[in-house]
Amino acid sequence: MDQGRIVAVGAWDDVAAHAHGAHVLDLAGRTVLPGLIDTHAHLLWTALGLAALDLSGANDHPSLEAIVREQATSLPPGSVIFGMGFSEYALDTAAFSPIIDVLDAASPDHPAFLIGVTGHTSAANGRALEELDLPDDTPGVMRTAGGRPSGLLTGEANNIATGVFSRRFRANQDGAHLVAQTVELAHSVGITTLHALEGGLAESDEDVLRLLATVPGLPLRILLYFQTTDVQKVVSLGLPRIGGCILLDGDVGPHTAALSQPYLDDAQCCGTLYFTQGKIDAFVLEAHRAGLQVALHAVGDAAVEQALNAYEAALAAAPRDDHRHRIEHCEVIRAEQVQRAVGLGVALAIQPPFNHFWPHTHFYPTLGEERAWKADPVRALVRAGGLVAGGSDSSVTPLGPMIGIHAAVNHSNPAERVTVQEAIELYTINAARIGFTESDTGSLEVGKLGDLVVLADDPFHLDPSLIKDIPIEMTIVGGDVVHSR
Repeated sequence: MDQGRIVAVGAWDDVAAHAHGAHVLDLAGRTVLPGLIDTHAHLLWTALGLAALDLSGANDHPSLEAIVREQATSLPPGSVIFGMGFSEYALDTAAFSPIIDVLDAASPDHPAFLIGVTGHTSAANGRALEELDLPDDTPGVMRTAGGRPSGLLTGEANNIATGVFSRRFRANQDGAHLVAQTVELAHSVGITTLHALEGGLAESDEDVLRLLATVPGLPLRILLYFQTTDVQKVVSLGLPRIGGCILLDGDVGPHTAALSQPYLDDAQCCGTLYFTQGKIDAFVLEAHRAGLQVALHAVGDAAVEQALNAYEAALAAAPRDDHRHRIEHCEVIRAEQVQRAVGLGVALAIQPPFNHFWPHTHFYPTLGEERAWKADPVRALVRAGGLVAGGSDSSVTPLGPMIGIHAAVNHSNPAERVTVQEAIELYTINAARIGFTESDTGSLEVGKLGDLVVLADDPFHLDPSLIKDIPIEMTIVGGDVVHSR
């Protein structure tokens, strides 16, 4: 390498002439891949999760109560108990259990606000609801059969509450230190480039601007997607992209993912579209005309349809080659929509780890058997011929592209499994292309940046069931070793 870029690739005899005076690192036959790229993560939210109360071990009401009660004993009365990561499925949000009673018993003297692992559901005790003072008609305030608040929040109520309490909690944290820890975490799992989707519900514009100012000094390549519909603000910052989780809909668990057909357990419910078609069309057209790459969150097929309609209308009004507008997630997507996306040149940013942590065989019964069987497709998208790349949606699932590679190879639906090569490409060359960085990253070629990851084992010759457990021996960014095991 020279000045952080690759000058030669090949066997020793091919590169020796370029190695005079260079530091030689003998990897003893270990596997080297291009630096891994996570195309959908929330860096600030992941950082906040390092400081928040960890609820990932709460699998039922008693375990959740125990975690919150212990935290309450260590905090002054009145201070916020802010937790992240409980399983909406384990706590049975579909039945709207009175979680408020559990949290009131565990923390009577503290406002307690807990965010579910996907971020689309939250739980609050009575004191937190009092401080929120949401209007009675706010959509998403779940109620018991008797009509009182159950403590569960979805949809608009969840979005409002998440913004209020996350900002309140964040104000008392050392944000710079948490970001530095998150960068180290990314290095430890082989990430050299991160697409950071920031702003919107949980962060203020000031949080995003502080991160943007910090990015040049971080030893991690960060592509920032500003989650706002204010096109002029993004243009004024000189960013070439906008969006990320601009929420067209919610998620399957709380029945807010927008579907074209009703949920199996509620014939009157097709989920929630948070924008009218007219509003999202206007936003996309403005951003498209400004030359920006646009990214939109769409979990259900009705939301995917809305995104495709908006992109199609913008392209008809202002044709533009190689725009690479994105749809994030695409968990429930119809075959004709996949082909339509390919025809429009729309890239799909998917999260294979969703299927690893919530396989269709157990976690999507409300979709019905046929839709659940096709949920979180990988092979169907990869083989359709369009641009598909992988991410984690951290903190929804942990940072770690090897988990995503594993999930794509070992999908719970055998028909949706891909080869190891295809899975790796989701987090390397395809991931580079979806961010317009393929001239610098995504493969090991002369002239590209010296971003590498060294694996302890070869995923091409290992039992596929063990891919996720392959240790990251070393992560190199621009020729500098930033992590070594």
